[in-house]
Amino acid sequence: FILWMTIEKKMNFVLVPFKTFKNAKTRLRKDLSDLDTEYIVKIMLEDVLEQVSKSKIAEKKFILTADEEAIKIAKKLNIEILKEKNQISESSSVDKASSFLKKEGASGVLRLPGDIPLVTASNIESILEVGIKKKSSVLVPSESKTGTNAFYKYPPDVISSSFGANSFNKHVESFKKQKIKYEVLEIENIGLDIDSLEDLKKLKSSMNKCKTIECIKTLSLLPQEHRVLP
Repeated sequence: FILWMTIEKKMNFVLVPFKTFKNAKTRLRKDLSDLDTEYIVKIMLEDVLEQVSKSKIAEKKFILTADEEAIKIAKKLNIEILKEKNQISESSSVDKASSFLKKEGASGVLRLPGDIPLVTASNIESILEVGIKKKSSVLVPSESKTGTNAFYKYPPDVISSSFGANSFNKHVESFKKQKIKYEVLEIENIGLDIDSLEDLKKLKSSMNKCKTIECIKTLSLLPQEHRVLP
């Protein structure tokens, strides 16, 4: 008798959750017009998805959204679509999608937000490499060390997500409480997420290159009552 042993391939996916353009960045809308805000959000999403599409380690890349315009952007970059009917919260959306992707063969899922325009494909590969090598989840904190700007979940349903205020500490505490292995990786490009006018000013002064920086250089970043998109 010949025994055939099936070796299950370990697959890693990238997941970019996105609300809708109309609901994105309420803090930024306090200082910029809706038109300017949605334009910046669009360019940021393009920057992130473009880098995601370049990942060679991730077998599949997805956007998770209910927004038709975001879906069009993703399709142009060959990003697969997970379409939502109802969006309760980012944590709920990511956890449901991650559980689904686990059934589709994912051993790990890297959640990346659409508002980290400085992210590069090499940054993405660095996170995946650490997670795969260590066989561990990976947390990448925000610049303030309070938010979770990237989260490699290994396995995809390892813990419940807690995105929002103080999410980094909540995720760390959850791992510790359940005695589950995790790694923390600080990546400057991923640390800066864009939520406010001050964040845009930091981005504008960056020495890095991305389409979002070129975009905001064309805007004067004045309060919205004075702003008209060129």
